[in-house]
Amino acid sequence: MESDDETNCKRKRKVPIQNLGGKRKKIIDLVDAEKERLEKLVLGDASYMLRNLGVGDNDSGVEDSLSADEAGRQPAWEDEDDLGISTSEELLTNEDRLRKKFSQTFGQPSWARLSQESVHVKSDEDTLLLRSSGNLITKPTYLPRNIINVKRLASLNSETRNEGPILKCVEFHPTSTVALVAGLSGTASIFQVDGLANNKLSSIQFERFPIRCGHFSADGKQFIVGSQHHSYFYVYDMMEGSTMKIITHHNMEQTNMKNFEVSPDGRLIAVAGRFGQIHLLSAASKEWIADISMNGNVKSLSFSPDGCFLYSHGDLGEVYVWDMNSRSLVTKFVDDGILVGTSMAASYDYLATGSSWGVVNLYERPEKSGTPPKPLKAFMNLVTQVTSLKFNSTQQILAMASDEKDNHVKLAHLPSMTVYNNFPSFTSQLGRIQAFDFSPSSGYFSCANSKSTAFLYRLRHYGNY
Repeated sequence: MESDDETNCKRKRKVPIQNLGGKRKKIIDLVDAEKERLEKLVLGDASYMLRNLGVGDNDSGVEDSLSADEAGRQPAWEDEDDLGISTSEELLTNEDRLRKKFSQTFGQPSWARLSQESVHVKSDEDTLLLRSSGNLITKPTYLPRNIINVKRLASLNSETRNEGPILKCVEFHPTSTVALVAGLSGTASIFQVDGLANNKLSSIQFERFPIRCGHFSADGKQFIVGSQHHSYFYVYDMMEGSTMKIITHHNMEQTNMKNFEVSPDGRLIAVAGRFGQIHLLSAASKEWIADISMNGNVKSLSFSPDGCFLYSHGDLGEVYVWDMNSRSLVTKFVDDGILVGTSMAASYDYLATGSSWGVVNLYERPEKSGTPPKPLKAFMNLVTQVTSLKFNSTQQILAMASDEKDNHVKLAHLPSMTVYNNFPSFTSQLGRIQAFDFSPSSGYFSCANSKSTAFLYRLRHYGNY
């Protein structure tokens, strides 16, 4: 007989399978519905959200007018900072907004504030830079040593070449871009300085008057020429185009006008006379004013750049310094190692002297030291008599030449006390240099020779005429 437990187990096995399947399906449907509900809550559903917002699926997208209840609703609070934000400020990044908020609250620290003056200066500099069409890289103010950047241009008198053959004068105008060339033919010509054609502006012939010396007046309205064979001299008025013959005063006992200098301040003309006499004339009226005397014969004269002092050198090797305000002797000293002085030139700080042996001594201006000066440098680059000396406008270059030997011209770099080795070049055929000059701003250098040519060079370091 079967036991009661076995009977119960058999009863359980007789439960219909289809009933179990129906219950399981209901459970699965409930689970799926719950999952769908949770997904809508978490991930969202467009139609569900619209229904909950009160907007149906058929909404046209046009906002309806607010109901009375909705129009009367007020926000729970208002943020003053939000109300103060403008449209432009809305575009600011969060970082900018935080920076502004910090500045408004605590202020800007002094180390973070730029100087308004420096900002304006920088702005002005930028404006000027953008307005300029020139080079952005400026040239250095110092002049390089050893090699000078120089270019040979068309000769000043290439259009005429009738002032010589021996040219004794070449000088640039103090204010205009013109130059004077004159020589033993008695012809003085004025040329436009452009480095290309150098067109002749005028040419004046002085009959039977070989020109040995010529200079512009300080204001540039006249030029003066003198001769070795006549005691009188000529003045040409460039404004009127007229020539005046000036007879020297009988007190001068002057036999020639081959060596004279015009003071840069436009007051005086100093003329080298006989037996150590130096005659002083008024640059305005050309009348004789006074004489000053030195020992020996006067070989060379030079004014200081301000015209306050006159320097004279002679065949006894002594240098004299004269005060032009009192017309008295300030000091004199023996030129170191020099027996006969032949030339000299003065700048703001220096005095250069040349000798018959080719030695050029460079001194500090003696009236500044108060004691007999010692040479700062003795240049030994010339081997014959030094006949010409000239400083440029910046006193960075000293030109020296001798008319007794071909190509005997040198340019010295004064900051280093050395001589340029590329001027003149090995292929240059300059002949015997009789005179030279720098333009007022040192942009040009011209040297005249004994073969009717006034060479013109462009000194590229200097930008102006």
